Amino acid sequence: MGIIEALDETSSKAVKTGEDYVQTSKNYFELKVFQQLAILSTAGIKLAIYAILCTLSLIFLAVAGAAALSSYFESAALGYLCIAGVFFVLIGIVYLLRKKIENNVIKKLSENYFD
Repeated sequence: MGIIEALDETSSKAVKTGEDYVQTSKNYFELKVFQQLAILSTAGIKLAIYAILCTLSLIFLAVAGAAALSSYFESAALGYLCIAGVFFVLIGIVYLLRKKIENNVIKKLSENYFD
């Protein structure tokens, strides 16, 4: 009976160790998910704030620039068309650089995820 009791005790310890490992792994993954959600949510909030402020600034800058160009060209339509042209050029530049932007975003996310 001593061997059976020793095996029982050893297997009970192995089960306990396995359960502890599973619980520790579960806690680790819960913390990792929380960390990623915290990083994502704070980055999203900061991005939203920056985007709103930049959009407002860009609107005021565009209106002021269009008004200045309108008085320079003595034509309101021509001033607004010049500002629209500048925006289309900026859109084209961003479109041409989209792969570099995507690569930078993926690199930044991978640094945060795999640390």
